[in-house]
Amino acid sequence: MPEFPGYDGDANPAVQVIKVKAVTHRKDHPIMQTVIGPSEEHVNLAGVPTEASILSLTDRAIPGKVLNVYNPPAGGGKLMTIMQIHKDNEADEGIQRQAALLAFSAFKELKTVILVDEDVDIFDMNDVIWTLNTRFQADQDIVVLPGMRNHPLDPSERPQYDPKSIRITGMSSKMILDGTVPYDMKDQFVRAQFKEVKDWQKYLK
Repeated sequence: MPEFPGYDGDANPAVQVIKVKAVTHRKDHPIMQTVIGPSEEHVNLAGVPTEASILSLTDRAIPGKVLNVYNPPAGGGKLMTIMQIHKDNEADEGIQRQAALLAFSAFKELKTVILVDEDVDIFDMNDVIWTLNTRFQADQDIVVLPGMRNHPLDPSERPQYDPKSIRITGMSSKMILDGTVPYDMKDQFVRAQFKEVKDWQKYLK
């Protein structure tokens, strides 16, 4: 049966086997659901409590600095989070990476954290990838945390994949991608804005 990361899970004798002999449903408006991994429904539902856990912890530790959190389907709702960060002044520089560490503490199965500024739409992956292409330098903005616990259903977390850093199944290197602009450079990263055109509908007539 497929699991949330997008791969079939290992067969296990401890897992009960259900044999279905028949399926019945109403003639009109049958009830349908697809809560099996890795469906959009499944992974989006899985992301909600993860997001809540992260927001709850970060808001207590650094109130007002994490504006929003999104766990996209690409991470199965569990393995990846995108955090929208607010910096008030230069003293807040670095708070974004502290927020990422808090996220890992809030949810141990988290593997990747992407940090973006408040002008980035965290629910639009094009906007997030745009950030990583224009506000990100790999030699400066990647933080790797090796030898940490993660979700054992990630098939890359096996000793055969990397015997040096993965001693047992379920260990992983976690990663922070810091796509936030340094506070003292904010003026150089103002997004282009289109001028508002009033009564634009008249040009379409």
